Amino acid sequence: MGTPHHHTLVALPAHPIGYDLVLIWQIPCYAALILGYMSHIIADCATKSGVPLFYPYSAPCVFPGNAKYRIKTGSTGEGCLLIGLLLMLLIFLPILHMGGIWQSFRYLMATPSAAYANYRRADTETILTFEGRWRHTREHVRGEGVILDAKPAMFWIIVNGRVQTCGEHGAILPDKVRVRETDRPVKIQIRQLKDETYEQLVNQIPENSLVSGQLKSSDTFSPGRETPNAITIAPRSLKFQFAQKENISRLQPILQNLSEREKNLSEEILRICEKLEISKRTYPPIHYLKLRRMEQELTEKKQKIEILKRAQVRFSGTLFIRILGDTF
Repeated sequence: MGTPHHHTLVALPAHPIGYDLVLIWQIPCYAALILGYMSHIIADCATKSGVPLFYPYSAPCVFPGNAKYRIKTGSTGEGCLLIGLLLMLLIFLPILHMGGIWQSFRYLMATPSAAYANYRRADTETILTFEGRWRHTREHVRGEGVILDAKPAMFWIIVNGRVQTCGEHGAILPDKVRVRETDRPVKIQIRQLKDETYEQLVNQIPENSLVSGQLKSSDTFSPGRETPNAITIAPRSLKFQFAQKENISRLQPILQNLSEREKNLSEEILRICEKLEISKRTYPPIHYLKLRRMEQELTEKKQKIEILKRAQVRFSGTLFIRILGDTF
């Protein structure tokens, strides 16, 4: 039990300093000792003799008021109480490790809304553990994947190297979903593009990454090839949503109606050449200034077609690049 003056409010602030003066520089440790000391005093209040909590006032502080409900020091009841407190500690330690009672409750619920609430509070990379069915085949599926983005009824995750959606309107219809935090930070690189070619764009994308963002083009263009998944094309813009470098590289945008433009310029050059030949053979001879203007126009058309053959679509905008770990 100790001497009476050790169980008073007067000794409470200074008591831990007596153990180690260094603790005054370590606030969490100091606070832990204060709380531990207070719990010790409260536990002693539940004994038969109580404690002089308001020393030097000698009247003991006890609870409950009826002595038969209080514990005798060294009795079997004290041992049972100690065992009960230890069991409570074993129960609450895992809960505290999971982030508290409410987060543990949400984890046990395993619903999309509860998982989303846990995802929102996380500041590191998170893993979604899911169990459910594929929307189209109705086959059972279970697994886990890194969460790329989420909203209350939908998660975007990467599973076996592919981006999947899990939620009410996703490819995976979940029965149970849980969010687990990791100690890995979320790695996102931001790329600002200004009037750059598509080749330059692709070269800036690291391997093992996913790209999101929207780019505006300098001119109207067409895909050139089949449009891969996760890429949306408008006449003068590109939109990526967790697109992989492989898919981005597969797309090769070209200027819209490029062959038609080249054809029109070639026809104009041919007409000027014919007109120029006819003018040179006319009699009386055409004025040399008129011939020079025709030759100059022919040169300009030839330059335009050479520029058009080398022309590339250029893009400007912002890309958000999510760097993934080797595991996924």
